[in-house]
Amino acid sequence: MSRVPSTGLIVPVEAARPLLVPWLRRLPAAGRSLPPHVTALWPFLPVDAVDGATERRLGDLLAAARAFTFALTRVAALADAAVLVPEPVAPFTELTRLLWDEWPECPPFGGAYDDIAPHVVVAIDPSPADRAALETALAPHLPLVARAAEVLLVEETQAGALRERRRFALAG
Repeated sequence: MSRVPSTGLIVPVEAARPLLVPWLRRLPAAGRSLPPHVTALWPFLPVDAVDGATERRLGDLLAAARAFTFALTRVAALADAAVLVPEPVAPFTELTRLLWDEWPECPPFGGAYDDIAPHVVVAIDPSPADRAALETALAPHLPLVARAAEVLLVEETQAGALRERRRFALAG
């Protein structure tokens, strides 16, 4: 890895795992080790910059944020990916904004996009045929209701893989 390994913050969506297992091979190898998720903030801080004080600060901030229920409602195209869209999106954007306000040096996706667009990635660069097959397979299972009850701090390894570093519970 030629760049500094980073951390990120994600909201796991375990309820989607059974639905998405057949599509995991369409994700980059680095992300296959993580549960299906909505990104709260990526990239976060470099791995070496996250110390005990940062983790305590994250824990305090996230313990004050409320858990919430949402539904994955539809398959959509977003940039180079096929994604599932959660509704409502406001709790996810508020969570991202909460984290970004605390760490303004860490804009979502490095500031590459104008909008915060919460989503669960299903496949990267799917062909038109794969996108159609994906939509046909997933649509009958939607909406899929889930609960956002925690945020995972994940980190890149020197080899480029992603792994869970710590879990933070949201309030109630």
